[in-house]
Amino acid sequence: MGNRGSQVSYQAPPPDNTFANFLQYQREKESAIEARAAQERAEKARAAEARKQAAQTAYGGLKTGIESQLRQGLISYSDATSQLRDYAAKYELTPPEQDVSSLTKLYTEQLLPGQRATNIGFAYEDVLGRAATKEEQAKALKRLQAGSTVQDLRDALTKSAEYKEKFNQSYLDNYYDTQFGKQTLDEKGKKTGKRTFTFDKSLLPTYSAEAAKTAGITTPTFKDSFTGTAAEIEEQLQNIRDTRKYLYSAGLTNLQGEIDKEVQKLKTEGTKEVEKIKQASGIYQQLVGAFNF
Repeated sequence: MGNRGSQVSYQAPPPDNTFANFLQYQREKESAIEARAAQERAEKARAAEARKQAAQTAYGGLKTGIESQLRQGLISYSDATSQLRDYAAKYELTPPEQDVSSLTKLYTEQLLPGQRATNIGFAYEDVLGRAATKEEQAKALKRLQAGSTVQDLRDALTKSAEYKEKFNQSYLDNYYDTQFGKQTLDEKGKKTGKRTFTFDKSLLPTYSAEAAKTAGITTPTFKDSFTGTAAEIEEQLQNIRDTRKYLYSAGLTNLQGEIDKEVQKLKTEGTKEVEKIKQASGIYQQLVGAFNF
């Protein structure tokens, strides 16, 4: 039998699915991520919708509260409308322009006229110390409706003739009020420009009739009070100052004169005593000489 040659058989390698498996893994991973993202978006959307629904439910109470605060004067019209718009924008609600229009109508037709009338009354009472007349109220109201402010009204009142007549015309008048007292009023209650100054006569020094006779000057008799203009009061005060100065000067002069007289008297008496001593000394010397043996 002849030898057969050995036969070699080759088995094909198993297929490599590594890349395919990797692609499958990536697809599954991306699908899971997308699913989670979709779930998160859905949850956020549900939360946002729930938040929006809650905000919409609370909006009615907010609007009522804002209107109540506006009526009570706790907030301004601008604050009220801003709060409504800001709330709607924050929770993505329908812009509340219809409610803003309702607030505007409430404010302009019901609240603003009353506030203006109250502010006008306060301005007259604070600045002039009295209530505004119906004519003044109507005139001031027209000015506010035309765009003027309450502060403009107050400024106008402080520049009025009534204010100047009632609360002084200048800084100098205030100074004189402090120095000499308030101005006197006439029978119509208007200021006269004069003031009454009270003077204490006991503050003046006194001097004897003999000193007055010697000086040959009679001092004026000052009253307890003096009514006049500021210039007249100043003149009267200057007379008082001059009189006081004169009396003190006269007193000092009189005192100096008395001192000088006493000194001169002492000098004269001293001279006499010295002469007496000299004369006595001469007599004693003569006597001693007579007994000199």
